[in-house]
Amino acid sequence: MKKKDLIGFGAINIDFICLIRKLASLGEVIPVEKFFMYPGGSVPNTIITLSLLDKKVALSGAVGTDNVGRYLLEFYKKNNINIEEISIKNGITGRALIFLPKSKRKRVIYPYIGVNKDIKDEDMNYKRFEDFKIVHMEYLDIPEQFEIQKHLTRLDTDISLSIGMIYAKNGLKKIKKMLPNCKFIFLNEREIKVLTGLSVVDGALLLNKLGIKIVIVTLGRKGCIVSSDKVIKQVPTEKIKVIDDTGAGDVFTGGFLYGIMEGLSLEDCAKMGNKMASYSLRDFGATSGLFKQKDKGFF
Repeated sequence: MKKKDLIGFGAINIDFICLIRKLASLGEVIPVEKFFMYPGGSVPNTIITLSLLDKKVALSGAVGTDNVGRYLLEFYKKNNINIEEISIKNGITGRALIFLPKSKRKRVIYPYIGVNKDIKDEDMNYKRFEDFKIVHMEYLDIPEQFEIQKHLTRLDTDISLSIGMIYAKNGLKKIKKMLPNCKFIFLNEREIKVLTGLSVVDGALLLNKLGIKIVIVTLGRKGCIVSSDKVIKQVPTEKIKVIDDTGAGDVFTGGFLYGIMEGLSLEDCAKMGNKMASYSLRDFGATSGLFKQKDKGFF
């Protein structure tokens, strides 16, 4: 049977983005000037990106029995994302409250994990994951789910891993044994420095030595670095006006993995990631800019 493209496993959230004049200090009241609601979560943002690029994708995780959970399931189905591996749990779907000051556009995020914490080993159909060329997941610092992730890395498929700052702070020790089974790892500049205690280049080379074939580090306006056992290269990106950088790294990941599935060179995969991230950065929320761009054509 021909394998489908990619399945993602990670936290499923809704993002509430609040545009404010500035961040409030203790005891201060700052009104919300504009309010946006978008599907969120690191892995779902990547899956949505690939779906918009016409890849055959699926999502695994958990939503609650609330209105948000129902909304997200309908949204995924509408956008050709397979939801058979999403569990519905009694409780509240994950949320992220994102406060975005107008002046500096530096966001502050308050996540609420909700039913994402309730995924159990018995919810997982591991054989189903082997129907896909790539399994993309984020590192979840929850004991039972960490065991699930270790199980996923032992499957007969390529593994892609996004770290995230909350988990980079745990350091390499906990995930060191899992890393050799990962073909791709995605981090941003700050995350790799915190995770490894090294510079971007030295940190990427260390991760290669630990067994990860391809290390991708996003550098914001400077583009990204791609490091493999053969070459390390910085790939620049175009200069644009940034509206909101929420989830842009997740969208980059989707663009990069699209390039991998299309057989592009690592440099061209990075260029594709940069291009998709640039669409994300032009609007509020991770993927709303992509939906607007899709009507014009991505290429």
